[in-house]
Amino acid sequence: MAGLCIVGTDVTKIDAPAKALGKTKYASEQGIGVPGMLHGKVLFSPHAHARIVGIDASKALKLKGVKAVVTGKDAPANRTGLLIDDRHVLCREVVRFVGDPVACIAADRVETAEEALDLIEVEYEILPAVFDPELAMEPDCPAIVHTDLANYNRPLYQYMGNDLPGPNVHTHHKIRKGDVDRAFAEADHVVEGRYEIDRMTHCQFEPYNAVCYVEDDGTLTLWTSARLCETHEPMMKAFGLSPSQLRTRTGYLGGMFGLLGRPERFTILLARKTGKPVKMVYTREESFIEGLNRLAEIVYIKDALKKDGTILAREIKSIINTGAYTQHGPLVIRNGAFHASQYRLPNYRWDAYGVYTNQPACGPVRGFGSAEVLWATEQQMDVDAKTLGVDPLEFRLRNTPDEGEKDVRGTTVHSTGAKGCLKQVAEWIEWGQPSAKSAESHIKTGKGFALGNKYSMADTASSAVITVKMDGSLEVIHGGDDCGQGLNTVLAQIAAEEFCVPMEKVHLVWGDSARSPYDFGTASSRSTLYIGNALLKACEDAKRQIRELASCRIGTPPENIGIGNGGFFLIDDPDREYPMSQLALRNHPEARGAIKGAMCLDESAEIRGSGVFWGRPGIEDPETGQGERLALSYAYGAQAAEVAVDTETGEVTVLRLHSAFDNGKTMHPAMCEAQIEGGAVMGIGSALYEGYQFDAAGRLQNPNFHDYKICSIGEVPTGDDLKVAFVEAPHKEGPYGAKGVGEAAMCPTASAIANAIYDAVGVRLTHLPMTPERVLAALKAKQA
Repeated sequence: MAGLCIVGTDVTKIDAPAKALGKTKYASEQGIGVPGMLHGKVLFSPHAHARIVGIDASKALKLKGVKAVVTGKDAPANRTGLLIDDRHVLCREVVRFVGDPVACIAADRVETAEEALDLIEVEYEILPAVFDPELAMEPDCPAIVHTDLANYNRPLYQYMGNDLPGPNVHTHHKIRKGDVDRAFAEADHVVEGRYEIDRMTHCQFEPYNAVCYVEDDGTLTLWTSARLCETHEPMMKAFGLSPSQLRTRTGYLGGMFGLLGRPERFTILLARKTGKPVKMVYTREESFIEGLNRLAEIVYIKDALKKDGTILAREIKSIINTGAYTQHGPLVIRNGAFHASQYRLPNYRWDAYGVYTNQPACGPVRGFGSAEVLWATEQQMDVDAKTLGVDPLEFRLRNTPDEGEKDVRGTTVHSTGAKGCLKQVAEWIEWGQPSAKSAESHIKTGKGFALGNKYSMADTASSAVITVKMDGSLEVIHGGDDCGQGLNTVLAQIAAEEFCVPMEKVHLVWGDSARSPYDFGTASSRSTLYIGNALLKACEDAKRQIRELASCRIGTPPENIGIGNGGFFLIDDPDREYPMSQLALRNHPEARGAIKGAMCLDESAEIRGSGVFWGRPGIEDPETGQGERLALSYAYGAQAAEVAVDTETGEVTVLRLHSAFDNGKTMHPAMCEAQIEGGAVMGIGSALYEGYQFDAAGRLQNPNFHDYKICSIGEVPTGDDLKVAFVEAPHKEGPYGAKGVGEAAMCPTASAIANAIYDAVGVRLTHLPMTPERVLAALKAKQA
């Protein structure tokens, strides 16, 4: 974009020096050295489904150093949740998975708290448990996870509680377009498939942690390793607190990727019980179980195809195992439906079901529903192309909608670089040319690619504030979270650009519910789009105030006032520059005596601009899922992979992985590239390594980095084998045309690798992750 000086450049990331020098503080470091700090631990259920008959904590309370034991009867009686209020802070009558919190302890040492856990005696009555979501959704399932589901409150999207086929089904989201049954009857080909994904976790370095203490006035201050909005509002709701009773604070996060933890609840309980500051840091195992990880999903897909290479209809039935509680589950289910925007589907039927099981509760992970379903649909696109005898690239290009068309939800397509992204990665991977053969006969190579997208929700809002100091510096105050993605740097770029000042003149304030204005939260690839727009409005508001004040002070029309370099000037006479302090009360013509030292303004405390941006969402038809402006924007992207498959061991090596994404406008090239590379590597992990393993009793078998495998640096391509390109299609509502891209980065990865594996060895892997055992099983089945 012409005329930009700071936006679009690789300025130094504002938190880089402090992080490189080890000066950045994280939540668990808050309160170190505070007198009387107690340490909290949680007693988790050993059973997948049981009734609590009784709890005896008398022995634990007698242990030296133990200050409090809290059980469900001491916690709030109300259930809360995000879309369905289905969970108590601590279990009161029933435990619903192995790891459900039963009690918590505060002691003067972590070791003492851990010892006391073994002294709490809990009597359980074992109940039938269910772990298979397809069995759980049957009307006559012998295990019912929530017997009172019909009476639970649903704060949002109440229509998803209709047409539930069984007592464990809590959510049903529908899309209807065209005449699907007729389309299948008229199809030249009908192709069906079943795909499945296991749970995966965020694998952030920082374990979940929180510190809570009671202030002198009785209010609570809570430090959290989670996001600000995702913590503050739920805690107020769970404990019946007003905004003035709870101050929630956070800072830089040690990784995020959609994570949500729960230690905050227990530190609040224990701090209120003891009147002392309480810190709780989860172990890695606790983080795995209590971390609201990516939900497991089964996708049935059926396509109707025409000989001319077009998709006539698509039908999807998706069964989502949300575990014992819903949390973000229904929202992930609803928003996962946005994945279908990338193809022209004249007839479409979508039924997505959220199902309770006796496994740990799930939540959001990077991709938030889209990545999960794209695992199925992008493999199905290759199967469709093979059925029709057409090239997979040409098949996708032929069925991808163009600017101005209506997508499958009825929303007008805008800002789409999907086709450009496909063409870019196809060129890089040398699509159409076979992979070089390995010298070892048991190593087979192949190529594949996939298209993906990630929406930004329309039904959210952000606000921002900017204050202009009398020395010309700027203070930006926002309610988002910087979890390593560089949000603060982007917002500083916007402020510096708008006021024509160097980055060093911009200071950020965030992560404090007492100071930060409202924000929906850092999620949905929305922060740059929403907070950036709110900040642009705040900047314009502040500049209007400056022009009006300067107009009165120096006697020129406001439109003749220019702003830059920490001050203002006359547009018709640029050599007449003034420092911002010229507007201070001390420089007012009538200032006398001590007023000559006043640095406020003559009629207000400071120049303070504010702005709000909200998506102005359309109405979603509850029966058809149709509506204009259900999502505000989409980031489209394609990835192409080349793999080597060892047919003797089943091991898959990703040789090359190239990415091209449409992010509207690249605000900071280096940070955007890092986001895409990081997402691609996370996508490789989800494709080949990462998955929860439970035993027959519902116990997680791999809750640590020894047994739960993630990518190491030696298992991912680097340098020219990991290329990134941006195909910019500016968004008319984005700041400078920008839109979100961080979550989209891993949406196509797994299916691109799966398609490459098929190209190499001719087997279709349909269960994620594609472990060596599953690869070998598929090869064996092919030979049978």
